[in-house]
Amino acid sequence: MNAHRPHPFLQSMVPLNTRLPGAIPSAQVQRTRGLPFPRKSRPRAARSTALSAPSSRPSPLLAIPTEIGLEIMELALIATPATTLAVVSKQFNALVCKIFYKTVVLDHPARIALFHRTVRSATSPESPRTHVRTLAVTSRWHYTTETRTMLEEIVGACPALRLLTLPRPGILASPIISGIQLVEVTLQKFDAETPFEWDPQFAQAVDDPAAHLCQKLTHLRICEPSAVWHSPLATLEFFGALENLTHLALTRRVYLRSEMNANDSVFVREIRAILGSRPALQMLVVSVFPARWPDPTRAACSLCSVHCICRALGRAAETDARLVILFAGWNTLVEQNEFGFPDFITTAPPAANHGPWRPAGSMSFWENWRISDKRVVSVTAGWEPEILRDAVRWTYLTAPNEILNGHNFWDHWSKFIQHPVERI
Repeated sequence: MNAHRPHPFLQSMVPLNTRLPGAIPSAQVQRTRGLPFPRKSRPRAARSTALSAPSSRPSPLLAIPTEIGLEIMELALIATPATTLAVVSKQFNALVCKIFYKTVVLDHPARIALFHRTVRSATSPESPRTHVRTLAVTSRWHYTTETRTMLEEIVGACPALRLLTLPRPGILASPIISGIQLVEVTLQKFDAETPFEWDPQFAQAVDDPAAHLCQKLTHLRICEPSAVWHSPLATLEFFGALENLTHLALTRRVYLRSEMNANDSVFVREIRAILGSRPALQMLVVSVFPARWPDPTRAACSLCSVHCICRALGRAAETDARLVILFAGWNTLVEQNEFGFPDFITTAPPAANHGPWRPAGSMSFWENWRISDKRVVSVTAGWEPEILRDAVRWTYLTAPNEILNGHNFWDHWSKFIQHPVERI
C-alpha cells in the first residue's frame, strides 16, 4: 500500500456501482461531446448508463457501529507500516491515530520520554493524547524522579484514559492529575518507595488521595506484595469509597515469624469485612506468596506451615464463593552471560524498579494452577492439593499482553466461581 494506491479494504468501503451525487454518467458525457450513438450501439450505452446509476441500497458497512468499524479497519491495516499509513491523507491519518493510540504500552524509559514529548507537544483537540484509553507502564528499568514526573504529566494529559497499569500508586496522588475517571487500575505493588512517594508524604497523606479519580472504578488489582504492611481496608481507603467496585485482587506474603501472625489475623478479618460490606463485589482474589525467595536447589517452595494464613483464608472461602485464593510462585528470567551460559539468581533478587544497575535477570511473580476444593493455586505438596490442568501465568509484566491478546485475568478466574470444578 502506498499514498497513491488505496488499501483494498478502503476500496471496499465504496461500492463500484456508486457515484458521487451530481456526477454525469459517462454515456451522457459522450453524447454532449459528439454525434449521437449509432443505432446498433444504443443497447450498450443503455447498459453503461444502468451500471453507472446510483445504487438503490447503501453500503452495509455504513450501518455497522463505529467501534466495530474501527475494529475491522484495524484488522485490515495491521500489516501495513505506520509510516505508510501516516502519508495517505490528513483525514486518514487522524483515523489511524485513533486506532494506534487507543492502547499505549510504555515498557522502557526511552518510550516514556518519547510519549511524554508527544503528549506535551500536541495541544489540538485531535492530538494523540485524546485517544488514549488504556495505558500500561511496565518498564523494568530504574525509575527516576524525572521519569515519575513524566508519568504524572502523561496520565494527566490523557482525558479519555480508563484502564491504567502502574508500578506504584503514588502517581495517582499527584495534584496535577485530574479530570479523568478510571474504570480499571492494575498496580505492581501498593507502597510508596522512591521515587513514587505521594505528596504530602505517606505519613501525613490524606486518607483518600486518589478518590477523585476512582469514583467509577470497577476493577482494582494489586499484583505483588510490598515490603511495607498495608491492611486490605487501608489499601482501599487510598482510592476512596469505591462504590462501584466489582472486582478486587490483593496479595499477602506468608510469614513464618511469630510477630507477623497478628497481621495475618488482621488481613483475614478485613477480607471477611470487605466481603460482608460489599454485596456488589463479584470477585475477590487473594494471591498468597511464599515467605522466602526461591532456592534453585529445591524443587518446590513450601507454602503452608503450622500458622499459615492460607488455612484461614481457605475457611473464609468455604463460606463465601466470591473469594478465590491463589498461590503465587516465583519465576526466574535469566540472560546469558559472556560465556553463553545462563546466569541464575541464587541470592536476594535485585530491585526491578530502582537501582543503579541492570540485573542479569529479574524475578517475576506468577500464579499457576488452582486447587479444586479450596479455590487455591499451588505448586507444593504441603497441602496435598488436587491440581487442575489449566495452568496459566499472570504477572504485572504480562499485563500488556493480557490487554493486547484478550487474555483477561478476571474472566479466567471468575469461571471457577460460576462453574465449580469437578475433582480430577
